[in-house]
Amino acid sequence: MTLQDIKGQIDNQALPDLYLVTGEEPALLQKAKRLFASIIPEADQEMNDASYDFSAVGLDDAIADITAPPFFGDHRVVRLTNPTFLTATGKLSDSLEKAFLSVIEHPIPGNLLVIFANDLKLDKRKKLTKTVLAKAERLDLPRLNERQVGQALQGLLEQRGFRMAADAKQELLLRTQASYSKMLQELPKLLAYAADSKEITRQAVDDLVIKESTAQAFDLADLVLKGEREAAIRTYHDLVKNGEAPLRLNALLLGQFRLLLQVASLSGSDAEAGKALGIHPFRVKLARQSLRTYPLGKVRDGFLKILDMEIQMKSKAVDSLFLFETFMVNF
Repeated sequence: MTLQDIKGQIDNQALPDLYLVTGEEPALLQKAKRLFASIIPEADQEMNDASYDFSAVGLDDAIADITAPPFFGDHRVVRLTNPTFLTATGKLSDSLEKAFLSVIEHPIPGNLLVIFANDLKLDKRKKLTKTVLAKAERLDLPRLNERQVGQALQGLLEQRGFRMAADAKQELLLRTQASYSKMLQELPKLLAYAADSKEITRQAVDDLVIKESTAQAFDLADLVLKGEREAAIRTYHDLVKNGEAPLRLNALLLGQFRLLLQVASLSGSDAEAGKALGIHPFRVKLARQSLRTYPLGKVRDGFLKILDMEIQMKSKAVDSLFLFETFMVNF
């Protein structure tokens, strides 16, 4: 089931009483929440629309709400987030589990319970989880891959009558790590900047979109592996000058080298490797591009030297820039 399917059910007044929403794309999950909220007219939302975070408030209020009929309206919507009781580590009391099962098996006409499990790993052995999975309409909103993010970006630009240079698109994807949600956060200021010309340039992306720390670490690792000593030292110095803590910067650099070693050991598609490592496939793609250029032995040597630099940072009162300069000379 897709968001468009949900929209069709709302338009046709063909709404089931239970939905289970899963996924890892924040922007799409927020869109789903707004879509479910739209079922209730704005004037009735205070009485017939509610949201509960199980990890913060438990389940009692949500059960009380979903077992009460709609208040002067056709529907009541109750959204439940962080349902950790559906995972292997979560648990409800016997009375609460019985009450929740009753809610699912004997719903009040007009009431909709929407469970947002997001990226929780549900325990399918549990009776409660099995019941939810059997009864619910399921909406899965996985993280978009690089191609899908690029297509979505192009669609948004065309809707607004904007153009964007190819190198600008690539840089935007790099700076947001091809995250659809992060791209959406950055796009409004680019559109505002290019309001007159209707064309977003690479320079605009460079000026307005701050690189994520992972992208900065990738750039620094690339300079290190290329042996561009002066550029690497200058970049390191600039990052520290701009407020990046040396230990954190070293950890990011170490993480980038570790990622290269991990990716080198994995086969399969970028998506499969990304899932195995718990990272966005775009980072796998960039790592594989680097590995085609740099010998694995050099990557391993760099990892060990950066690890040694971290140990020295933690155990000795040595200037971090001096340590990095020494590392670059030795590497």
